[in-house]
Amino acid sequence: MSETSGGNVRTRTETALVKAEPQSETSTVAVDALDVPRRREHFFASRKWVVRLAVLSLVLLTIAFFIWRSQRPVAVTLVQPNLTTITETIASSGRVGGETETLVGAQAQGIVESLYVEEGDRVAAGQRLAVLKNNVVEAQVTQAEQSVRTAQAQLSQVARGPLSSEIQTATEQVRQAQAQVTQQQAAISQAQKAVTQARAQLNQLRAERDLAAKELERSRTLVNQGIVPQSEYDQAQTNLRVAEERVTAQQGAVELAESGVRQSRAALRAAQANVRAQQATLQTVRSGARPEDVQVARQRLREAEQALIVARQQAANSIVTAPFAGVVTEINAELGQTVGSQGVLELVSGEFEIRLDVDENNLSDLRLGQTAIISSSTFSEGRFEATVTEIGAAVDEARGTIEVTVTPANPPDWLRPGQTVNVNIITAKNAQRLLVPLTALARDGDRTVVYVVQDGVALQKTVVTRPPTEEGVPVLAGLSAGDRIIADVRQIKPGDAVRVKETAG
Repeated sequence: MSETSGGNVRTRTETALVKAEPQSETSTVAVDALDVPRRREHFFASRKWVVRLAVLSLVLLTIAFFIWRSQRPVAVTLVQPNLTTITETIASSGRVGGETETLVGAQAQGIVESLYVEEGDRVAAGQRLAVLKNNVVEAQVTQAEQSVRTAQAQLSQVARGPLSSEIQTATEQVRQAQAQVTQQQAAISQAQKAVTQARAQLNQLRAERDLAAKELERSRTLVNQGIVPQSEYDQAQTNLRVAEERVTAQQGAVELAESGVRQSRAALRAAQANVRAQQATLQTVRSGARPEDVQVARQRLREAEQALIVARQQAANSIVTAPFAGVVTEINAELGQTVGSQGVLELVSGEFEIRLDVDENNLSDLRLGQTAIISSSTFSEGRFEATVTEIGAAVDEARGTIEVTVTPANPPDWLRPGQTVNVNIITAKNAQRLLVPLTALARDGDRTVVYVVQDGVALQKTVVTRPPTEEGVPVLAGLSAGDRIIADVRQIKPGDAVRVKETAG
């Protein structure tokens, strides 16, 4: 019993132990699962600190490097200015033109009827270039020619003696004028008779009107007394009104007749004046032309001839001719086109000149008569010489330049108006100049400077230079032949610490 009991006890105990063992493993796994995130978080936190320390170290090293570099002297090379004999020039680009450039046209407007040249043609002075058609000018010429013929006929008629036919004609005109006077006198008599008749009839109508007025007054009295009926009074009123209208109409007839008399008298005066004029003409014809009449006729002929000359000159203005020898650079009008102030074409004289803009800083170096070398990038072999012939009187304020004109002595055949060429004006030959490399120069505001080394520090020195040449930049002032300057100043600032690594010749 006890063994059994003991065995049972052991069995239960073992069972309990067996059951307890799985519970212990489960709890251990749970504890490990909770430790994994903590360990991972700790790991990543440690890595972040490592990265941060690495970055911080890199930054500190970089700062330290730049501090070291900034305090470290810059290695520079010194050069000595080279004293050389050079030819100084002012270089610019210029535009080819003519000494004379103008728009060529007629003095009057018109339509281009004929055009004899094309662009690029060379023409001689006085050569016909075009013809304009102007109907108004042509009509003026025709009218002036007719006026000359009329004045010539009048002079011929006045200068010769009278013809019998002219005397007969003048006599007949006098007779006809006198007949008109007689006719007008008869018309006046007839008009006066008409006035007399009209006035007599007017007087009669006035009497009838007065009688009708009296009859109306009597009828009014009788009607008021009841002796006569009202209709008789009304008839009396009607009779008076009719009588007054007749009087008014007759007064108009009298005025019309009197107007006829006045007109006839005016016509008579005109006829009498015509008689006197015809008689004077007859007398002139019989006596012949007076010297003053011949003189007047001759003066009229001279005036007509002068007007014809002016009209023909205006017509000649329609012919466009070249005012000078040159090259046609542009045609501004075609056939059938109306031409005004713009002209028919543009003409440039054959004597070329080249105009260029030069910086005003070079004004002191420019002189009339200086030689210029002309070249073209298109015609590389065609270099030729020219002479400075004009220096502008004023500086262009907006651009700070002055216009210079150079004239070639023997321009090549390829030179054309409007062409762009390279111009080098020689301002000094065999000039002794100190040359320095272009890299040795720097700009400080409006100054040109070089750098010299003194006590291990780069210091500025102001210089005056000319435009660079192939050998270097000429220095006019600020340097001596024994000076040593930094050859390349692109990374140099005033006050930088420097050390000389070498000195060039």
